Amino acid sequence: MKKLLALLSFAFAAAPVHADAGREAFREIYREMVEIDSSPGTGSCTNVVRAAQQRLQAAGFADNDVQVVIPEGKPDDGNIVARIRAAKPAKKGVLLLAHIDVVDAKREDWERNPFTLYEENGYFYGRGSADDKSMAAVFLDLMIRLQQERSFKPKRDLIMALTCGEETSNRVNGVDYLLKHHRDLIDAAFAINEGAGGLLSEDGRPLALQVQAGEKIHQVYELEVTHPGGHSSRPTPDNAIYQLLAATGKIAGLSFPIQVTPVVREYFRVTGPMLGGEIGAAMSAVARDPSDAAALQVLQTHPNYNAMLHTTCVATQIEGGHAPNALPQRAVTTLSCRLMQGTTPEQVKETLERTIGDPQVVVSIVRRRDGSSPPPLTDEIMKPVRAQAAKLWPGVPIAPVMTAGATDGRFLMNAGIPTYGMSGMFSTSGETNAHGLNEKIRVKSLYEGRDFLEGVVRAYVK
Repeated sequence: MKKLLALLSFAFAAAPVHADAGREAFREIYREMVEIDSSPGTGSCTNVVRAAQQRLQAAGFADNDVQVVIPEGKPDDGNIVARIRAAKPAKKGVLLLAHIDVVDAKREDWERNPFTLYEENGYFYGRGSADDKSMAAVFLDLMIRLQQERSFKPKRDLIMALTCGEETSNRVNGVDYLLKHHRDLIDAAFAINEGAGGLLSEDGRPLALQVQAGEKIHQVYELEVTHPGGHSSRPTPDNAIYQLLAATGKIAGLSFPIQVTPVVREYFRVTGPMLGGEIGAAMSAVARDPSDAAALQVLQTHPNYNAMLHTTCVATQIEGGHAPNALPQRAVTTLSCRLMQGTTPEQVKETLERTIGDPQVVVSIVRRRDGSSPPPLTDEIMKPVRAQAAKLWPGVPIAPVMTAGATDGRFLMNAGIPTYGMSGMFSTSGETNAHGLNEKIRVKSLYEGRDFLEGVVRAYVK
C-alpha cells in the first residue's frame, strides 16, 4: 500500500502544469453551446440561455443572481446575466460579455454539420466555434468554477452577460436592450468582450497578443433606381438595372481616404518586425511614416490590413425587376460599410452620392449606428494582461488593435462602460473563417484562451 501511495504521489507531482480536471467539463459546455442552433433562420438564443441557466443553478447560484431577460414579443432572443457578488465591493464590477447568436449556416454548403462540434486535426469545427461561443463557453465555465471555489473572495462584483442579436438586424440586440431596460444588471467599471485574439505565423508561432482598443462601425446603405417599367419587347435606354449596375461599378472603384489611427500605427509598430516579409516591412514603414505611399499600397493588397486603414463599402446584395418579360421598375444594391471612428454615416452618404454622380440613383442609410471612441489602455487593464501573457507566451509582444468588424462593445462604450476585446485565442490571419463555411478554431488556442482569460479575470477582481 505504501508503494502504491508513493507511486500515486509521484504521478500527481509529475502532472503537467496545464493538466486540468475541469477541462472535460468545459469542453462539454462548449459542445452544448455550439450544438444548440442559435442562428436567426433556424435557431433560438433562448435555448442556449436556458441551458446556461440550468448549469448556473446547478452550480449553486441564487435565483436573484441569475437573470434571464427575453424582450417582449421576441421569445427566441433571450439573454442571461449572472453575478458573483463581493462581500464588500471596493469598486464597481467587471463585466464579461459574449454573444450567443450566430450567423446562419446551411448544412448542404458545409463539409460537416455546422451544428455539431467536430474535433479534427487540431481544430474544433462548427458554427460559432470561434465567433463567439468560444468566449461564451469560457466565461460560463469560469463563473461556475469560481462560484464553487470556496476560497474565491472577489473585492468587486463579477458579472457575466451572454446576449443575443449581435450578428443580425432582425433580432433585438441584447446589450442595447439591457442598457435601456435593465442597466443595473450589467453596469460595470469596464467590460471584456470579443474583438481581438492573437496572431500566429504560418508555421504556428505566436507573433503578437492583441487587445482591441476601438472598432469600426457597421452601417448599411442602399442604392435604389426606380422607373415606370413597361413591356420587355420595347426596351428603353433608361433601364433601372443597367443604371444601378453602372452606379454599383463606380462604388467598386471607390477608395476612401487613408486614416492611420494611433492604435493602428502602434499595432503596425509591434507586429511588423514579428511578422516579417513584405507585409511586415510595410507595417514597420507605415509605423515610422503614416504617409509612406508605397508601404500603404502593399498593406492595401491584404484584406485584413486594408480594412484597418480606411472606411470601406462593399456590395453584398442586389435585387432587381419583377418579371422576366417586363422592364424593371426597381433595382436595389445593398452596401455594407465599415466606418472609421470619427466618420459619420452622413459623410459616407455624401461620398457615395458624389462618386455615383447620378441623381436618379437614390442613396439611403437603411441601418444607422452611432459610433464610439476607443477606450484608454490603462495600467488597471494592461498590467494583468502583461502578467498573463508573460506566463503563457514569454517574449510575445502585446499589440493594441482596432477591429475592422463591429461588436456589441459600441453600445457599452457609448453608455460610459469602457470595453476591451481580448480572448488570448491565437490564429493565423483569416484562419477561423468566422461567418463563413467550416468555421473553426485551434484546439490549443481555445484552451490557452481559457487559461489567459481566467488569469486576467482573477486579477481584475482580487
